[in-house]
Amino acid sequence: MKKWVWHIGLAVMSAFVAACTNGDKVAGSSLETENSVAAVLTVKQDGSPAARTKVFVRPSNFVAGANNLSLSKDYKGYDSPVVEADSAAGILNLETDDQGQLELPRLKSGTYVVEVREESKKAIARIMVTDSSYDSVSIEMTTPGSISGRVYVPERESYVTVGIQGLDYFVDTDADGNFEFKSVPQDTLNVVGFVYRVYKTVDLNGNPSTYTHHLSLGARRVEVDSEKVSENVVIGQPPSPDTVAKDTNIYPVVLFEDFEDSTSGWYTNVSKYAEAKLGTDEDRDGLVAHLEYSNDSNYNWVLMGRSLNGVVDMSSMDSVVFYARGNKSRKDSSQWISFSVDVLMDSVELAKNGYENGKAWVHMTLDTAWTRYVVTPKDLADTARIGGNIGWENVKDHVTNLNFFGGGVGHDFEMWVDDVYIYGVKGLE
Repeated sequence: MKKWVWHIGLAVMSAFVAACTNGDKVAGSSLETENSVAAVLTVKQDGSPAARTKVFVRPSNFVAGANNLSLSKDYKGYDSPVVEADSAAGILNLETDDQGQLELPRLKSGTYVVEVREESKKAIARIMVTDSSYDSVSIEMTTPGSISGRVYVPERESYVTVGIQGLDYFVDTDADGNFEFKSVPQDTLNVVGFVYRVYKTVDLNGNPSTYTHHLSLGARRVEVDSEKVSENVVIGQPPSPDTVAKDTNIYPVVLFEDFEDSTSGWYTNVSKYAEAKLGTDEDRDGLVAHLEYSNDSNYNWVLMGRSLNGVVDMSSMDSVVFYARGNKSRKDSSQWISFSVDVLMDSVELAKNGYENGKAWVHMTLDTAWTRYVVTPKDLADTARIGGNIGWENVKDHVTNLNFFGGGVGHDFEMWVDDVYIYGVKGLE
């Protein structure tokens, strides 16, 4: 009978380690294994077993600082913040024994990053849970390198956060967007810039809710060498001073979300008898949002949404454009997608400004092939007050959230969303 564990020890780099160089995967050690097969990961430092070495396992799309996970008190001050372990999410904080070995519990299928650390040496490996396996993988811990650079900070933000995909490292920039990672493992790392905020609101039924705001500013692949500094890493698009000075009425076109660094910052919300699961999928030459859901009647609802981190005046909006599709295996037309702009604010703020909670939305049939959808204020004009709908005119100058609703009754459904553009609204850049 096979044991549902991975046996991981820490020793020398061997032929089982392969650099991951194809597609958009980051280079590094990789291992393919199935959940039921024992895999031995061996790491050494200067030829000796790495006993009592910290081991951190994270999903490959994990970005520290881009979620509301709690930081672990056990690792406070340990070179970088470390989040609390969550085995269901594939987040593990472990330590090798005196022989440099440990057992990884069963993980869900997917790709993970394993980092090993001690006081002066580090290393990472990438493991993929699939149907094939190798018996062992070895890596050699080396002296860390460092990264410094700049992120272009959006208007109205005093700083942004920079994280490294698949690892726990994240830092806040200064007001000019400058950042530095003083100690990171040698490898090709995906460095991500983003704005992440958490705030509380009251929903349409008066129940308190917590929402997150995640604005991706871009990512950059960085080659980190041992004992060297990777300098002048630039993330995001700089403003054009000459253009801005000559034309203060620039028509804004904002890529609101491309999901290339996961669905972090997006939330799901459901009615009592509905279910939803949000993640990412590889499609359209990159990552896209993937929502799985079920409704048992037209009166139930499921949504994926994102907060604007406050009140945004969208009165000048020309249109919202996005790409979406349903399940290709379902050939009926029973599935639809709805887009809404919402006002979700606490009662004090509402009373102060004379606003009411509500939304303006439009419903569209969801095709099984990727389709470009365009939503204009005219499409959002209905004020039938069904499902909290109060119409575009009553929400346009104080929008707090954007949502996509999954429609369909009597089945388990899937929908995919990608590349959400907003035309005509300033202040979202």
